[in-house]
Amino acid sequence: MREASAWLKFVANAHAAQATTWTGRGATVLRVTGGANNALYRVEAAGQRFACKLCVDDRRQRARREYGALRLLQAPGLDLSPEPLWLDESCAVVPYPAVAYRWLSGVPLGSELTGAELTAPKLDALIESIQRVHSVRPGDVAGVELPDAWFHWFDFGPYLDELRGFLAKYGPWLIEADRQGRAMCERLDRLVDDCADSVAISDADPRRERVPLRLCRVDPNLANAVWCDDDQLRWVDWEYSGWGDPALDLADLRWHAALDGLSSEAHAWLRNSYRRPKGDGSFEERLAVWDRLLAARWALLMLRLLWSAHEGPDRERLTQPTGDAVALRARLARFIERAEHAAVAAR
Repeated sequence: MREASAWLKFVANAHAAQATTWTGRGATVLRVTGGANNALYRVEAAGQRFACKLCVDDRRQRARREYGALRLLQAPGLDLSPEPLWLDESCAVVPYPAVAYRWLSGVPLGSELTGAELTAPKLDALIESIQRVHSVRPGDVAGVELPDAWFHWFDFGPYLDELRGFLAKYGPWLIEADRQGRAMCERLDRLVDDCADSVAISDADPRRERVPLRLCRVDPNLANAVWCDDDQLRWVDWEYSGWGDPALDLADLRWHAALDGLSSEAHAWLRNSYRRPKGDGSFEERLAVWDRLLAARWALLMLRLLWSAHEGPDRERLTQPTGDAVALRARLARFIERAEHAAVAAR
């Protein structure tokens, strides 16, 4: 787009000034609160509104991955995401890769999870949107390249290594910082051992050549599921997406912290309403292992968040996460408990 360079300069000015709102040369730029690994801005210029996201420049290639996913969804007319506008990885105008897309006007589903359930039509739209994302297969759209989804490693081993790594890094701190820290670490250690046991006895084969590859969102955070003004559900924030295992994507829909406010009945309905890929005879076996791994992983992610609340960010972030340490500690205890329940239920 001809306007892309000028618009990116507007965002660069706002970012350099660390301004919540910036106005100049016929444009208004508003900093939007959101994810920690990016800085998101809404730009109004020349009668148009669009979103511009500056991404941490790391090996995940976040901006390129997001732009590719948006193009992949746009080509067959799935209408599950905003229209992609441009990608700038030059880091010449701003020191970060940037991606831009049309602004979606609506309300995130996550804003409705304040004690009340999502309505039946919105739950239905949620699972149907995941179903349609999983309908996209490699080779369906010519000319659009997308890597494997981030976090879809097609081997159970790296997930176990990650869990052990989290516990080794943050466990000693928890023991020193919390009077119940040692007991919680012991419970987390048992959860990781249980995960290793479930992997060892499972016949599930997560290798890439054994999985029916599908486009996967990876992050089902309902803050990124926008109920638009036309009563349609569309997703933003595709920076982790790519080709992956739909069973892993479905498991994350159950255990992601952002969906913890849903009742067990709503989660059961979502799980049972999902139509499994045809011909995938090992889907349920893989799903059972992913359930165990992700339930434990989210408990350890809560530990990492609690550590960050006390010690500062664990890595480079463009938006510093905030959280109440007391609330995070309570959530850690709850997530340990729910992972333990999942382990018992699987036996």
